Amino acid sequence: MKRREFVSLGAGAAAAMVLRPPEASARGAVTAQEIVDRIKKHIGVDWSGGEIDTFKIGDPATIVTGVVTTSMATLDVLQKAVQAGANLVVTAAPTFYSRADLSTPPAGRGFGPGGGRGQVLGRGAGPLSAGTGAAPSPATVSGPGTGASAPMPAAPALPQSVVPPLQPPAPPAAATPPPPDPVYAGKNDFIAKHKLVVLRLTQHWNQRKPDPRAQGLAATMGWTKYGVGDDGLRYEVPAITLEALASQLKKNLATRGGIRAIGDRTMTVRRIGLLPGYTMIQAAIAMLPTVDVIVAGEVQEWESATYAQDVVFAGIKKGFISIGRVVNEAAGMQVCADWLKTVVPEVRVRFIPAGDPYWRPL
Repeated sequence: MKRREFVSLGAGAAAAMVLRPPEASARGAVTAQEIVDRIKKHIGVDWSGGEIDTFKIGDPATIVTGVVTTSMATLDVLQKAVQAGANLVVTAAPTFYSRADLSTPPAGRGFGPGGGRGQVLGRGAGPLSAGTGAAPSPATVSGPGTGASAPMPAAPALPQSVVPPLQPPAPPAAATPPPPDPVYAGKNDFIAKHKLVVLRLTQHWNQRKPDPRAQGLAATMGWTKYGVGDDGLRYEVPAITLEALASQLKKNLATRGGIRAIGDRTMTVRRIGLLPGYTMIQAAIAMLPTVDVIVAGEVQEWESATYAQDVVFAGIKKGFISIGRVVNEAAGMQVCADWLKTVVPEVRVRFIPAGDPYWRPL
């Protein structure tokens, strides 16, 4: 009986409480790097390199016992991968919560040396040198060019200023490093303990034609036979109301709270346009006139969503549905798993969903 492994989000490593199935590598040893080399050869687009589609953590020389594809390498997905005997995780989204995908938290914003304070300025003057006071008055100076024909008498003694002279700034104290973030530490510990390798594959995968994310979504919704054109982004389906379409998306994609819709619930939908992944407003503006509803992954609310809201307010029968990026890319990573099975027949490849990160109150 398999036992669940609990991941500690503290500084320590996760407790070992999992039984792993026999090593899949017995069917033929292949390393993570060799799998990436095959991906580059067979993916069907020019591999441009860059910093996105790279190993994010782990040793590329690791012998792969199994491959898991997912939309996001969450702790839950990583644990399920270990339980399935896989040690290479191929993810569409970053593992460590940012585009940089660094395995430690980004540094906080600070003012740097001097705490962001500017130089102290005298009235009407430039920066004052420490301990020198104000520049001498021309009235106390004699000599050529001063307008004085003879030396001026000595200036009378002035009382001591109540303002202390400027002192050189103290050197900044050595900053105490913040304690390790427990989530980053726990995730790093779990990956290290189980010798996992995480590869991000999104930039080149999404360049394939037709778009694998759209292919996966259409297959999940039963729309494949209704496709229009070669890009996989447009479908003409039997008539359905906007509300019923949103409900079908919620059910078929097993979302808990990520489905959000704009438009008249009762409007009839026949032409559906897909905007997978993250898209900007230009894509929505170009597609919306040609379809009844757009089903999008991730957009800026104040861009595409607000544009669609104003279209609906103007009385135009259009709809807009946002399903969230993680949910949207899941179906595409199922397609990726099916494709990888043909590229790496030596090891078992499977898809593990990250699920909808949101829930909706009743």
